[in-house]
Amino acid sequence: MNTFRIALAELNIEVSARHEFAKRFCHDYLTDGVPALYASASDADLSADQAAVPGTSEAYAETLGIYRSIAEQLPMRGAFLVHGAAIAYGGKAYLFTAPSGTGKTTHISLWKKYLGDDVQIVNGDKPLLRVRSGGVDVCSTPWAGKERWQRNCIVPLGGICLIHRGTDNVACRCKAEDLLSELMFQVYIPRSPDALMQTLSLLDGVLRQTPLYQLSCDMSQDAVRASFEAMTGLPFVPAQEAKA
Repeated sequence: MNTFRIALAELNIEVSARHEFAKRFCHDYLTDGVPALYASASDADLSADQAAVPGTSEAYAETLGIYRSIAEQLPMRGAFLVHGAAIAYGGKAYLFTAPSGTGKTTHISLWKKYLGDDVQIVNGDKPLLRVRSGGVDVCSTPWAGKERWQRNCIVPLGGICLIHRGTDNVACRCKAEDLLSELMFQVYIPRSPDALMQTLSLLDGVLRQTPLYQLSCDMSQDAVRASFEAMTGLPFVPAQEAKA
């Protein structure tokens, strides 16, 4: 058994893993700090993750089980797992979420394409949201989708945007009740009743203090304009034009 420690959302976690791959996978988050949590993949999770996606190696499936173990414990520490892609711009993080295959990864790549180095990708698939006194943070993790787009950072959350595919590029501010049912599908639901109740409480805290948006878009520069101007309140100027 391999044992190592990682830091996520400023919490030190001791991980026990069968495969050395898990430590390499978490390389950017290794720490020597005193652990507050302990995580490992159960045999049941290992089997289930391999069965869910045929061809998944046991080593990679173990990393999924480890993250599930962590996600089960985090709500009691003020954080929870959300399925979404997060970028940083102007000192704030913007989280785009949607069902798999809708285009959130493509959309953040378009922000990077048209806004250049002013945009940093925080996490491309499974970041954490941490609710603290006076705000919400997006915390990166090594679990970042097949592209592995991530950097080890914590950025204040500036807005959440739910993406829908469409022919017109339109973004609008929404009320929490308008998006709650869809957002719930993108939040990790713990097995423990206590952790579940705490997750719902944390989500309520996020929705109360975070601007929420809905974006109908294609995969064009105009889609970036729509989401950028709605969420930042700034005029959209592509990086190449800004340099001209």
